[in-house]
Amino acid sequence: MDQTSDSPNDLVANLDESVLLPQLGCPSGEVGVAVGDMLQRSNEAVINASFDLLDLHAGEQILEVGLGNGGHIPAVLSRAPGLRYAGVDISPTMIEVARSRNAFSIARKQVVLEVADVSLLPFADHTFDKAVAINTVYFWTSLAAGLREIRRVLRSNGVLAIAAITPDAAIEMPFAAYGFAVYDALALELACMAAGFNQVRIEPFVEPLTNPQAEAAPREFFLVSASASNG
Repeated sequence: MDQTSDSPNDLVANLDESVLLPQLGCPSGEVGVAVGDMLQRSNEAVINASFDLLDLHAGEQILEVGLGNGGHIPAVLSRAPGLRYAGVDISPTMIEVARSRNAFSIARKQVVLEVADVSLLPFADHTFDKAVAINTVYFWTSLAAGLREIRRVLRSNGVLAIAAITPDAAIEMPFAAYGFAVYDALALELACMAAGFNQVRIEPFVEPLTNPQAEAAPREFFLVSASASNG
């Protein structure tokens, strides 16, 4: 039997835009699994840059909002001894896949994965040392509500990292018609401060060009870091 026509790459490549774009925010079903695989690969560089920004230390507890298929979790846990990771995603499909991929770490109580919305996180106040949201703020019902919830579950002096594509990079992408919200640097800074964060820093990040022959330009992102300290 020819398996190549059923590969994740083929499934995604053959999708109509009207089918693909809604799947980016909440992948579901067989198509969603393929989209999750594609997103994991395409976001590898910005995922690494975002966790670099967090500067993880031994024994810290990490929250990720919108973890996708969780393929990067083993690499995250290897960044420092004794890390514990909690991830939430609104997609039951992604949580199912991520639980399967990380079953060993879940059994060892290193990883907890839940279906949840950022505006109602299933965690107690002041649970986490670090939090991260990579390519997910576009899909939040309310940026303000999501940031307030993350601030609530972060400990004093905790750090939030956000990776978000720039408006200039998004201008050629038909996101707006499918409910994507793209923010400029000032909007992200002001939203973080209004949610109770301070020491907000924003730096540019450009994906490395992995294929010089590719027609698409490297994507440009904002990398945001914000402190949950009280002063």
